[in-house]
Amino acid sequence: MEPGPIEPDPDEPDPIPEEEFLEDSEGREFSYVPVGDLLPNSGPGHQDTTIYRPDILFPLEDAAFLNSQVYRYGGSQGSLNGMEGWQCETSNYDYPWQDTFCESRSRSQIMCPDGGHEGVDIRPATCIPESGATHWAVAVEDGRIVGLDGSKYTVRLQTEDGTLYRYLHLKMNQLAVADGQFVTKGQRIGKVSNDFYNSAGDLVPTTYHLHFEMYQNYAPDEETDPVFDQVNPYMTLVNAYEKKLRAQ
Repeated sequence: MEPGPIEPDPDEPDPIPEEEFLEDSEGREFSYVPVGDLLPNSGPGHQDTTIYRPDILFPLEDAAFLNSQVYRYGGSQGSLNGMEGWQCETSNYDYPWQDTFCESRSRSQIMCPDGGHEGVDIRPATCIPESGATHWAVAVEDGRIVGLDGSKYTVRLQTEDGTLYRYLHLKMNQLAVADGQFVTKGQRIGKVSNDFYNSAGDLVPTTYHLHFEMYQNYAPDEETDPVFDQVNPYMTLVNAYEKKLRAQ
């Protein structure tokens, strides 16, 4: 008589799953700092682990690095963290990623108690002033380009269910889309650049990066009516990037 299958010992602990290591196209291992864990001296952060849109595409075609444009090398407050230098510093273009949602700003934001940065900042695969390369931003979902006429540094993509994405600082005079145009997931929108204007309408170029925002209906609990506002896209982007790396 053949012995039957060996039953697992109920006292044996479950096996520990193997840790997943993902590499980008240059062989660099992807890693990220936990959500809400901002650079020192840069703000309180917002620890929201929600993956709001699990099926979106990552908004840049190539490798990318999420980190601060203000409190790192090349930023106006980089000296607070001993990071004095220019934006093409090598460590700005490396992992781990770091969240910048609720980084200190003067803007009002319901998720940031003292106001703060309303999205996350994404550097492209290379530093454009040094490399001269072109890096494309793409549609994360099917949707329509809205409110583009008259916009100086923002492209808005709205989906059929109302979710809104904002892409800031693209090369606005070389966009691949027009106001009212329907775009499909993965379609090119524009080139990562540094277009920015202050409240007086003066051109004040920023660092080369994509500022990315996501608007959803949000309520902190079941007793509160939801509001349509920016939510932290960090973990949604981590999820999208990991899927991107697995597929390459």
